Amino acid sequence: MDIPVKLQVKLIPMGEPWVRVQAPGFDQYQQLLHDMVFDIKFITSSTQATLTIEHCCKSANDPTTAVIVDSVSFFGIQDPRFAWAGVYRPNYPEPWASEQTNLASELSPHTYLGWNGCWSLTFGVPVFTWIHQTQNLGWIYG
Repeated sequence: MDIPVKLQVKLIPMGEPWVRVQAPGFDQYQQLLHDMVFDIKFITSSTQATLTIEHCCKSANDPTTAVIVDSVSFFGIQDPRFAWAGVYRPNYPEPWASEQTNLASELSPHTYLGWNGCWSLTFGVPVFTWIHQTQNLGWIYG
């Protein structure tokens, strides 16, 4: 069965970062010069889908450029827990990374993409069931 998905993600740049935003049937690579909302619509027959935001092209000696995943909404429903459900996998620069003793390979909840790396949100389809579970609204009767 084909199920429609409509989502929006708002990104806030620190500096002028480059990002690649991907979802099923959607792939956009660009420099963020201001706050930007990406409207994404697709139809899927899968039971889950993934939104990814890759922060890329940041120089290892650039301490200021970053991307903030400000909000994620589905069908106009917005909740901070949607963005917090994402996982950020930073690509730490060398030699800094080798000098650290306790670096996490995955950060969650985490919406500040300070290093090159990929933030991803995998959500269930149909989305309304996933929203119900994410908001911890109790039992779902089938």
